[in-house]
Amino acid sequence: MSADSNGGGRRGRRAVENREFDAFVRRIVRAYARRVAAGDIEALVALRRLSLLLEDATKDAVAGLREFGYTWAEIAARLGMSAQAAQMRWGRHPTECGRLDTRLLNGGLAVTVSTLVTVFMDHHPGNPRAALCPSCGFRYPDGVLDCPTNAVVRPLLRRRRHEDPAAFARLPGDLWTELVTRADGVVRAAAERTVSARSVDSATLFDLSQKGVR
Repeated sequence: MSADSNGGGRRGRRAVENREFDAFVRRIVRAYARRVAAGDIEALVALRRLSLLLEDATKDAVAGLREFGYTWAEIAARLGMSAQAAQMRWGRHPTECGRLDTRLLNGGLAVTVSTLVTVFMDHHPGNPRAALCPSCGFRYPDGVLDCPTNAVVRPLLRRRRHEDPAAFARLPGDLWTELVTRADGVVRAAAERTVSARSVDSATLFDLSQKGVR
């Protein structure tokens, strides 16, 4: 995927034709297997170790994709597993869990409503609520409604929803209702519990979020 579908500014055109590179690597591995099969039993162990190398390489590739702004949901969809399973297998656990979404950090004050909507949906716990954020892996303590990312995004999106009605309309009906009607006091209290749970510097987090709360 080369398009910046989630509003992040770091995604770009691939420098290598990965499909051709993939075919080349497959040919090399198959050729190696044929050489072992020709009678080199001692090389069988080295061939088997390639699976460990592949796992490490996958972890490095996933880490790079995360730095580019791809979510765990996007990565997991390509691998045929849940976002939680992908995060547990290849994430830099536990330091990455609950980290602010890179799309917010990259966008800064210029972050668009469309990006806020996408980030909000990616980090929403669902209904019924999941135990972990489906995107960042944050585990919700009792009474905490949002991960650190959505603790920032929720008030910003409520405040700026009239700037781009078409983008805001992408929200499913239940999320639209929840976002618009939830009481400010509940949102503020939940966000404060999120900060306490993650020991995040409240000045950093609420510089963004409180500006968006009426």
